Amino acid sequence: MNKSILNGLLATAGLALALSAAAGTTHTMQPLLLAHAGHAHAGHGQAAKHDAAAFANAKVSETLSVSQCWIRAIPLPAPSAGYFLVKNGGGKEAKLVAAASSTYGMIMLHQTTHEGGMSRMSETHDIAVPAGGELLFKPGGYHAMLEKPSEAPAVGSKVGIDFLFDNGEKAHAECDVKPANTKGH
Repeated sequence: MNKSILNGLLATAGLALALSAAAGTTHTMQPLLLAHAGHAHAGHGQAAKHDAAAFANAKVSETLSVSQCWIRAIPLPAPSAGYFLVKNGGGKEAKLVAAASSTYGMIMLHQTTHEGGMSRMSETHDIAVPAGGELLFKPGGYHAMLEKPSEAPAVGSKVGIDFLFDNGEKAHAECDVKPANTKGH
């Protein structure tokens, strides 16, 4: 089985277990630890490719923005997911290449695809936002996988995330933390 498919299956199984735990239907989190450990292999994740200096040196964009950001509150140690709207008011396509937050040790950009009745989640290294356009990151599509939380953000709180683009610019969003069973914003 290809490593990307296996990682997607493990992460999906971990998220399903975390959601059932949040609903009170599971008594142990041990299988989730295995899924999470299998999902974070060496070199995986945008954080490995874009260090803190890339974010620190990026200028705040005047044409790229991130809004409508929200995060599912998932019990520790499970990864969570973030959803948001990226708007590109500029005259050139921009690519979202990374995200970072002091609340999470690693954030990866992912896409869920559906084929033959099966869903597959895979990491993507850059996501194009058309000139003068927007792209919605939503459940079942593009999303940010939020891993290695320093603590579980409480429902109703906000988490700051910085987003880095291929042109060396960044945007910031304050993301609302919502219950695990939230379907959309």
